[in-house]
Amino acid sequence: MSDTIDIRLTSDELRYVIACGSAILLNVPADSLPAYCHFSKAQIIEFTTRMRDLLDEAECDI
Repeated sequence: MSDTIDIRLTSDELRYVIACGSAILLNVPADSLPAYCHFSKAQIIEFTTRMRDLLDEAECDI
């Protein structure tokens, strides 16, 4: 498991992180993702899903 870092974000900042992850999937070829951002397509999807769940728990719209 990776080391974790606790950070605080506003809901707008978290929306930005989610949008960037989604944009990377649309604009970078899947085989280039690990070199570009150190995440695979599956990892980006899993991370984005977790972040969306956090917004849902906070009752914030995406």
